[in-house]
Amino acid sequence: MIKSTIQIIKQGEGLTVEFKRTIDNPYKIAKTLASFANTSGGVLLIGVGDNREVLGITSELGELEKLERACTELVDKALSIRFKSEKLDNRILLRVEIDESQERPHYAINEKGQRMIYIRVKDKSVPTLRLFIEGQSDFDTKTLLESRHVRSLIQYLKEYDSVTAKVFSRIINISEKRAERLLNDLADKQVLLKLQKGKPEMFSLKWVE
Repeated sequence: MIKSTIQIIKQGEGLTVEFKRTIDNPYKIAKTLASFANTSGGVLLIGVGDNREVLGITSELGELEKLERACTELVDKALSIRFKSEKLDNRILLRVEIDESQERPHYAINEKGQRMIYIRVKDKSVPTLRLFIEGQSDFDTKTLLESRHVRSLIQYLKEYDSVTAKVFSRIINISEKRAERLLNDLADKQVLLKLQKGKPEMFSLKWVE
């Protein structure tokens, strides 16, 4: 059943719903659109605040121009979306619908020109790995990713943004030193990204081509 815009606003943000006051940055919208296409599809409402307040948009044309740029220039492969304007509380909203893509993965291109894969986890668009979507990797990396410890780590990082060796060691019940070696090994294989150098080092899931 297709939900009305009012129902979606009442439901709030989640796996398949995101609100934006405005498109202030086409790169961020490209990330959101690509993550919906790479996961389960979704609806983006422009003109709605994070607190579900209906704010409306000031320029429908301006929002559509930025949206078109995000879809055609900042997502690779280009996305096909559906959109329509709606009036709620005497304010104009833009409703954008994205289907789960049969051509995934779609890469979002950031300000540095890097192509990155994003998926939806809860109400966030998070960077992930090509091989999660395509099942592609070299043999050593694939073997490593199939290990129980790494599966537990990936599950944790799908819920939380980052992890330290100390936390990881507790999750899988190994020494902190061993956990640190494993995290660094995964970073060397481009499975994880080091977020913070020094102590404690923090790691997150990321894939940059």
